[in-house]
Amino acid sequence: MSESLIIKPHHFLDIIRDFGAGIKHEPHPYGHAVHEAAQRLHENPECLLELTSGVDSICQPCRNLVGGHCTDTTSTPGRLVSKESWNLLIDSRLFERLGLKEGDRLTARQFCRIALARLGDIYSIYPEVAREKTAWREQNLLSGLKEYLGSGENGHK
Repeated sequence: MSESLIIKPHHFLDIIRDFGAGIKHEPHPYGHAVHEAAQRLHENPECLLELTSGVDSICQPCRNLVGGHCTDTTSTPGRLVSKESWNLLIDSRLFERLGLKEGDRLTARQFCRIALARLGDIYSIYPEVAREKTAWREQNLLSGLKEYLGSGENGHK
């Protein structure tokens, strides 16, 4: 069995959302490993995930990871904030909504099933974000979850 993918819940869901939007992941100038995680998840829906709200497999090689902390910022909530504090907030909301916790281990397919069953209204996960951005996120996330599960159960690549 291959090594588990240590991942934040929002990173996993963002990758699945991007699958639903038809976005192909490429190496990023920051050096993070989203493209590698996405490829691994695309190739193997049985990939074992280990959930974290801290530094994950995607963050590890990023140039903005300094001393174990993200030094980047984001304007996702409509104002400039620390990306680390924003991600912690979103992941805490996702952990609570999905009934998961730090350190839980499950397959990518299992995570998708849980997300489809429990995610519900994502506008309450992202109340700070412009409604049209959340609508795009929701549409593509639901599409990605269904596509990922459908492909995975019919012999995913």
